[in-house]
Order: sequence, then C-alpha cells, then structure tokens
Amino acid sequence: MAQQISSKPIRKVAAGAIAGATITVILFVIKSLLKTDVPADVASALTVLLTFGISYMTPAANDDLVPAEEPQQQQQQRVAA
Repeated sequence: MAQQISSKPIRKVAAGAIAGATITVILFVIKSLLKTDVPADVASALTVLLTFGISYMTPAANDDLVPAEEPQQQQQQRVAA
C-alpha cells in the first residue's frame, strides 16, 4: 500500500472529487435551463465515468508519496527489528 507524506488528499483524489462535483452542477444546470430531466441512472453513470477518467488521467504530484527505499535498507531494517 502506498504511503502518503501528509494527510492532505493526493492530487488524483482531489481531481476526482472536483470532477464529480462539476458534473453534478452541470447536470443541474441542464435540468434547470433546458427543462430536460436527466434520468438518475444516466446521471450516476456519467458521474462515475467522468470522475474515473479524470482521476486516471491526472498525474500524481512528486510530493504525494513517500519515496521507495532501496532493498538493502529494507533488509537491514528487518534484521534490526
């Protein structure tokens, strides 16, 4: 499992959350302005697909994860423990 440096959300997670909120607002505007009802199933599917796509395409920031240790250091730590 990846270890984060801090408790702040990783950039990919934040981008996914913003995408989900944005598509929700867009669907609300479509419903309000165009007086068109978007079925709940379609709205949910759009939200999931766009959130996943944007999260997947967003690159991780350099400071999101702890750098990996070299294998020798890991072996020494196991022996010491």
